Amino acid sequence: MSTDPFVLLGASAAELVQAHPIEPGRVRPHRVLDGDGFKIRMLAMDAGATMREHRAPSQILVQVVAGGIRFRVDGTEHVLSPGGTITVSAGVLHELEADQPSHVLLVLLG
Repeated sequence: MSTDPFVLLGASAAELVQAHPIEPGRVRPHRVLDGDGFKIRMLAMDAGATMREHRAPSQILVQVVAGGIRFRVDGTEHVLSPGGTITVSAGVLHELEADQPSHVLLVLLG
């Protein structure tokens, strides 16, 4: 973790997106920042790419920065567009699928 009093992750959504390129056909997690009790990742997802059903070891917060995804959790599908945000408790099965090239901010808490 940085000892600086602040860390600018991006001055705009466009800047965040530009810093984390999408790879054809893939979901690519990019490390953004790790701190005391949290990790931040940017998921760069090509259209049609899927993070198959899985469980996170801690509570997560997911926010779409650009593009659009389908977030499936607890038998329900949520269509999220830029700004769309969802939290999921630790150990809960969930899945993400990109409807278009997308950037998704993932925060692992705890």
